Amino acid sequence: MQMVTKSGSWVVESKPWVWLSKPGPSLLEALYPSATYLHKLFASIAIVGILIGLARASFYLPDNPVPITLQGFGVLMAGGVLGWRWGLVSILIYYFLGMSGVPVFKDGSGGWAYTSAGVTGGYLIGFIASTWLVGYLSQRGWNRRSLWTMVLGMLVVYVPGLLWLHFGNYGWPADGELFSSGMYPYIPGDLVKAMLAATVVGLGWRIVDKRNNS
Repeated sequence: MQMVTKSGSWVVESKPWVWLSKPGPSLLEALYPSATYLHKLFASIAIVGILIGLARASFYLPDNPVPITLQGFGVLMAGGVLGWRWGLVSILIYYFLGMSGVPVFKDGSGGWAYTSAGVTGGYLIGFIASTWLVGYLSQRGWNRRSLWTMVLGMLVVYVPGLLWLHFGNYGWPADGELFSSGMYPYIPGDLVKAMLAATVVGLGWRIVDKRNNS
């Protein structure tokens, strides 16, 4: 990732396979090069509010205690728009608010027991990992490969989610049904969220390109 500034705007030259290079600007920084730390903090808090709202849009599959929500879309947007650093700020604020008992999760849930002893605990940790990964890749050349970035971001949620269910004692899923209950039913919806997030973030980068080329 190479970065220069031109007339107060970021000009980004993407090198998508440079993993350890210096991070480029986040979408927020590219759209608003003059954004201060305070602006970025406000943007992070705004993402927290969006996550809380999206958590209310949830429903359950039959015999499945893990809800389908729109939170995943908000998580991808946190990393894709704010980048890895401020994306992490937003998702950690969200997570620790919920852990402390503020009703920020689905159906107004929250509390230590919900995050540490419930079936969704691993998926919540996966949200943190997803935000970091999406932000990290987006700032290292994958901003022009938004769909792949978002798909990887959704898939990484399942890693701690499934490990949590495998090693925990929650009475669900039944033996031999870890993937068929804890992953496969959610993939179609997660792909839709990934495509939607990629579209929104991709549109943002097209605005940056158009402005820089004008």
